[in-house]
Amino acid sequence: MKPRSTPHEQPAPPVPAPRKQASGGKAALPEPAALPAGLREALEKRRSVREYSREPLRLEELSALLWAAQGITAPGGLRTAPSAGAIYPVKSYVVVSRVQGLAPGFYSFDPDTRSLTLLAKGDRQKRLAKACGDQQCVEDCAAGLLLTAWYGGLRKQYGDAAEALALLEAGHIGQNWHLAAAALGLGSVSIGKIDPPALKLLLPIPDDEHPLYLLIAGRR
Repeated sequence: MKPRSTPHEQPAPPVPAPRKQASGGKAALPEPAALPAGLREALEKRRSVREYSREPLRLEELSALLWAAQGITAPGGLRTAPSAGAIYPVKSYVVVSRVQGLAPGFYSFDPDTRSLTLLAKGDRQKRLAKACGDQQCVEDCAAGLLLTAWYGGLRKQYGDAAEALALLEAGHIGQNWHLAAAALGLGSVSIGKIDPPALKLLLPIPDDEHPLYLLIAGRR
C-alpha cells in the first residue's frame, strides 16, 4: 500500500504561465469577464444625445432616472452613487418641460422620500438654455437634473478637498443617469458649460449651494 503523504510531500500547485508581454513592458489583457446582459447593453448603448423629439417622458421613466442617479439602496440612506464619508453634499433639482403627470416647472428631489417638491411653476427651458451657453439641446429636452453642492459639512470633514470630492460625486451621479437613460431607450447628455450666477438668478437655488452640473434627457 502506498504510504500516506505528509504535508511536506504534497505536490506543488501548478504555476500559471506568465502573461505574454508586448514590447515596452505592456501586458496583453484577456477577454473581459462576462457582465450581466443588461449592464453590458447599457454601457454599449450610452452615447451623448443632443436631439430630442417632442414626445414627453412618462413619470415612471423620470422616477427611474432619479432613482439611478441618487436612489436609496441600503439602510442608513446609502445611495446608488458613492459619496465621500456618505455626507452627500450634492443636491438634486429637476427641471420639467414635458413629463406626463407633472406640470412644467422647477422641483427639488428628495431621495429619502423619493418625492418632488415644486419650487417654481412654468417652463424655463429657453432661459435655462441661455444660462448653458445657448445650447439648443437644453431647450429641447423633456427634463433635466441640476446638481448643486453644499460644501458646509464636506469642508468640516475634508477641508480643501471638499470641492474636488463634490465634483467627483456629481460625475458618479451623471454616469448613473446616463446608463439608466440608455437602458430605458432614452437619449441623454451632460451639460458642463453652465453659468452658475445666471442659474441662481433664474432658479430658486439656496444661496449656500453652488450649481455644478446639468444632466438632461428626452426621447430620441
